[in-house]
Amino acid sequence: MTRTVHRLFPGLVAALGAATMPPATAFAQGCAMCGTAFAPDDPVTRAFSWSVLFLIAMPYTVFGLAAGWLFLAHRRRGGRRRAEVIALPRTRAVPAPAAGPKET
Repeated sequence: MTRTVHRLFPGLVAALGAATMPPATAFAQGCAMCGTAFAPDDPVTRAFSWSVLFLIAMPYTVFGLAAGWLFLAHRRRGGRRRAEVIALPRTRAVPAPAAGPKET
């Protein structure tokens, strides 16, 4: 137990330190265009931000709709009756030898 704690301690300290640091404005820039091309109060900046949000949201929406459809289809199928299990005999009957003329 103590070996695990000693191994995880430096990572936990680093993660805690990174989480408590105040974010810098340079980290908030997604790309060079986002940080320098638009002025802070420009209406184009707001439109660009909304368009990026819509582009990011569309794959999640499509995936969520497909996953929801599969989930509902699975739940609806559970109420259907399943095929009846037929118990078959474990042994097979051995056929009798064919009766016919014997050669001597």
